[in-house]
Amino acid sequence: MSLLSRPQFRLISFGTWRFFLAFLVVISHLWSGMVDGPAAYAVWGFFVLSGYLMTYVLNNKYGFAPKGLLAYIQNRFLRIMPAYWVALMIGIITIFILSREGINLQLLNPQFAMPPENEWLFSFTLMPFFHNSTFPVPVANALAIEWLVYFLIPLMARHVSAAWIGALLGLFVNYHYGITPSSFTDRYSEFLPCFLPFAVGALVAHYIRHLRALSAPKLSFFVWIVHGLVWYIRDSWPWTYGLYASILLSAWVIVSMDCDKSSKTDKLLGDLSYPIYLLHTTVGGWFLTVYGYDRSFMFFAVSFAATISVSYLMIIFVDKPVLKRKRQPTIQIQNEKSVQVTETASS
Repeated sequence: MSLLSRPQFRLISFGTWRFFLAFLVVISHLWSGMVDGPAAYAVWGFFVLSGYLMTYVLNNKYGFAPKGLLAYIQNRFLRIMPAYWVALMIGIITIFILSREGINLQLLNPQFAMPPENEWLFSFTLMPFFHNSTFPVPVANALAIEWLVYFLIPLMARHVSAAWIGALLGLFVNYHYGITPSSFTDRYSEFLPCFLPFAVGALVAHYIRHLRALSAPKLSFFVWIVHGLVWYIRDSWPWTYGLYASILLSAWVIVSMDCDKSSKTDKLLGDLSYPIYLLHTTVGGWFLTVYGYDRSFMFFAVSFAATISVSYLMIIFVDKPVLKRKRQPTIQIQNEKSVQVTETASS
């Protein structure tokens, strides 16, 4: 059954939401005064959104025949890997130059360093079964998890029962780790625990027609923001049950999104979100000599502005030429407007 729907006007669109999530990751990494928690919620929010969008496009754009699945994987590769490899080269150059100048980039992010000789396969392939500890692109671990899920999500996209099994498996694995602050790093960064938000996103896509009744654009976004401030009241919340509450709240925001309205600004914000996510730590490293290691607000503001500029150049010189090689979909969609919006959101 098609997952198409015709929602009414919403407060926020896919591109704006993705940019907002990327912004939370950046400000949490580059400003020491940022509230704890929202960066983790944002990363798993990306996972929920990916689960939703990949389920949508597989059902309504690519299909499940071999030709459609091949086009889906090729287009996912073109969307993720070329920009990542450019960010990888920039990261390697940054580490090489700044380390010779005495800049300790691991004080900005402990994972921001050249990999040991036996870990370069991970950095070049983003396959999480290769051993990894440090990366020239500090967000590579979360990106590798998403990259692997792209190969597995067609099963959840085709069968709602598989999405339920994935969600229940994710819940079991997280419960097995123990919902404590000490287990947060493993739950947040390992593949099996992280499978949960993708499965929830897939379930949202399967049940979107029914879930639209819960749409509350302003309220869902407001509650998502307020939930990010709970840390002020209970500082252990993000590292325990807050991460799981954020999955449901991110799903609620997606249900309440504007799927029929996508402006040029929204598309640009969505396009910027991925290179911003890739490059913000690397760009920030170049300003450590000016602002030091205390991650002041001015350090964040300058680094973020520079990251946006570099990200825009990546869109022009990397993303646009590469994405021209995307394969055409195999399914004809009746609602052409919905197809256009979905393509914008998932490109």
